[in-house]
Amino acid sequence: MGLSNVFYNMLPLRRKEDFINRKNVKLINEFLRERKKLQTSRKDDLERLKEMRKNRVIDGDTYLRLKEVMVLTHEENRIQLINSITNKRSNFSESNNLATENSDPLKDEEINS
Repeated sequence: MGLSNVFYNMLPLRRKEDFINRKNVKLINEFLRERKKLQTSRKDDLERLKEMRKNRVIDGDTYLRLKEVMVLTHEENRIQLINSITNKRSNFSESNNLATENSDPLKDEEINS
């Protein structure tokens, strides 16, 4: 039993819900911040690529290949971000479920009887 489980067991149910909601809001905000960074990065990279094409630094075929690679790379980064946030959420949910299971009064009565 970890420290988080002990912490959950000490809190009243309403406070547990508030704590969980705050954790969820933090995860959502973190996801939105990272998503915004990815979007601006993608936009900046495409602008840079367009500028290179406009200045004839690269030809049309190279532009299309680089654009496709860039889009795929940004898509992979987006998927990794979603997976990392999902993993954080599932880890938090698992620890919360363990704490809730450990603090169930009916189970405590069954154990004591």
